[in-house]
Amino acid sequence: MKTFKKSIGIICFLLIITSLQAQTLLLPSTWKFMKGDSEEYSKPKYNDSDWKKIHVLSLWESQGYTDYDGIAWYRTAVSVPDSLLDMDLNLLLGKIDDADETYLNGTLIGKSGDFPPGNKTAFNQQRVYSIPKGLLKRQNVIAVRVFDGTGGGGIYSGSVGFFTKEDYEKELNLGHPPKKSFYRITTANGLIDATYNQKTNLVETVYPHLFQMYDFNKPTSPFIRNLNFPGLRKPLTVEYEKNTHVIHIDYPGNVKCWLLAPFAPNVKIFMAIVEGPSAMLDTLQCSFEKDSVEVVHEEKILQMADGSYRKYFLFTFVDAEQTNTHFLQSMMQEDKLRFYPEHEVKFMCDIFRRCKVPADLNEKERNLYEQSICLLKMAQVSQKEVFPQARGQILASLRPGNWNIAWLRDGTYAVMAMSRLKLYKEAKQALDFYLGADCGYYENYKWTDGVDYGVKSPYRLSVCRYFGIGKEESDFNDAGPNVELDGFGLFLTTFADYVKRSGDTAYLFRNLTILEKQIADPMLSFIGPDGLNRKDSGPWEQHLPGRKQAFTSIVNAAGLNALAVMMKENGIKGYEKYLEGSRKLKKGIQEHLIIANSYIKGFEEADSPKVIDYYDGGTIEAFTQQVFTDSVLFRRHYATYEEALKISPERGFSRLNNPDWYTIAEWPFLDTRYAIALNMFGRNQEARDILKSLTDYASLNFNYVAELYDYNDENYAGAVPMIGYGAGAYILAISELYSWRK
Repeated sequence: MKTFKKSIGIICFLLIITSLQAQTLLLPSTWKFMKGDSEEYSKPKYNDSDWKKIHVLSLWESQGYTDYDGIAWYRTAVSVPDSLLDMDLNLLLGKIDDADETYLNGTLIGKSGDFPPGNKTAFNQQRVYSIPKGLLKRQNVIAVRVFDGTGGGGIYSGSVGFFTKEDYEKELNLGHPPKKSFYRITTANGLIDATYNQKTNLVETVYPHLFQMYDFNKPTSPFIRNLNFPGLRKPLTVEYEKNTHVIHIDYPGNVKCWLLAPFAPNVKIFMAIVEGPSAMLDTLQCSFEKDSVEVVHEEKILQMADGSYRKYFLFTFVDAEQTNTHFLQSMMQEDKLRFYPEHEVKFMCDIFRRCKVPADLNEKERNLYEQSICLLKMAQVSQKEVFPQARGQILASLRPGNWNIAWLRDGTYAVMAMSRLKLYKEAKQALDFYLGADCGYYENYKWTDGVDYGVKSPYRLSVCRYFGIGKEESDFNDAGPNVELDGFGLFLTTFADYVKRSGDTAYLFRNLTILEKQIADPMLSFIGPDGLNRKDSGPWEQHLPGRKQAFTSIVNAAGLNALAVMMKENGIKGYEKYLEGSRKLKKGIQEHLIIANSYIKGFEEADSPKVIDYYDGGTIEAFTQQVFTDSVLFRRHYATYEEALKISPERGFSRLNNPDWYTIAEWPFLDTRYAIALNMFGRNQEARDILKSLTDYASLNFNYVAELYDYNDENYAGAVPMIGYGAGAYILAISELYSWRK
């Protein structure tokens, strides 16, 4: 056994690496870093020898600078060959959260966003700065001043290097979709995850937990960074093996590699398996960087039954919570090793076979459907996670997406997809997580205005999301926390859907008191005299003081109705008050949110279509959840929103009528919900057209559904891959379009 207490052979990107294109020069992955601010930091001769090292393309919060908001600097030295000095080059600096000023050899060459007091974010903007003639030298210093206002900060993703205009246009995928625009692929097993970058041929990170934060100010950190096999050249193809969690990479010379976090033993071990000529495998080594924990790895070469040779690299770690070396020793036995990766592929394919799958999917739809099933499994925290209350939670996105957090709202769509698939065990584990999590911190909550924005009675569900250990979190910014009340209704709808599909009425009776006293009864108290849900942060995180969100009233009306119907069907008394609560909300929506019997506006306080967020794409849930079944109202509502929010005739819907980059981008999640509504009202072909576009795009990007498509370049953007708002939403939508196979 080989125990590594220091980084071994940190080969990857310590110096500039030249790509296959002679006009492209990539930059180091590790830069110098300093919190604070000084003009001296921009000067090339400044002595930065005492600065800490930090990884670019990763938030600084995940690298020891927890909860730091403010100004910091990055610096790196760059050697440039003579052949590039006279060329017209651009510096690509990735995406920077929130604002930056970038200096080359002491000269400001570009800036994006605004520093205080303006505080304007440009966190999703890929930086592209042209380099003035004569400024670039053989030896150079790049210095980047960065401001982060809230949340994550730093140079966190994107492309970093010197490029010609032609090369950076190719690098940034500026063509029209469907197109390849995402290059990072993840394997996970509910315990750990690993992300491989197709462009750099690196396993960028291997994390010891799926979730982003243990608790407040306690982020998880990878136990491995930049895992590299120097003997392997640029990959030819990268894909999931048969839509499973097993990443399959083909290299020149008939060399293959599989990367996986194994499900079957359900342990915190990462595997890399390389198949190729025996002589090559004898000399093949790995290098990686590690953080603070002890990393342990083993290697072994085996000859397979067909005469081929494989080299197995297994990695685990020892930290304060757990030691995994005994699992590693067990898995290194030859009679176990030789079954991988095929054993893992079979494991996931067996899950596909027991799922409820539409009979007549085409090839692309089936691939995306199966991959979505796999992603649901990958993103649910295992029952063997070391933190008991973490078990069962479903993350909003897997890494490299940055929503590795269990949002209640996102999770409900994932659980409904599990129930639809007949993955009842997994659905029940998720429901158990929500019902057993550590909540109640916002029963009474006053912000700076002295108003109590709390739930105001004992409650069981988070008002926003959960820390990894299963503790309620409420995402703060300068306007206070999010107090979101829509999750209560979505949960009741999800719970009732599980009971109806699974027939598990015992689960209903076991949890009935909680459902009534700590979920539904508080919901009744949310209903104001006007019949609308009181002000809350809503689905789009408006923070305090909130608004009377249409979405919240809609999904809470649906949830109360679902509970009432479930209770009535099972002979449970007292359902009438929940049915009446649902009717009150429906009437309130009709009287205050439906305009001229034509469409539903986004929130009650909006008095003109010129108001930002007047149109809210989430109002489509009034029809998908059958709060309203009037076909005339749907037709008018859809026509209004098609004009207000549809990006273009051939593309889908933005989130809100809001001019910022995030809400004006196309939202694949909303596209799936519009497809469901269209199909419900007999417009099947329009529904198919929306889903075909999504399917075609996903088929070129590892069968991932993105959080959004960028408005300007139409690339995958936001968090990728999305789970409830991605994989789960797609399964629910495509299921509405097809007949079922027994």
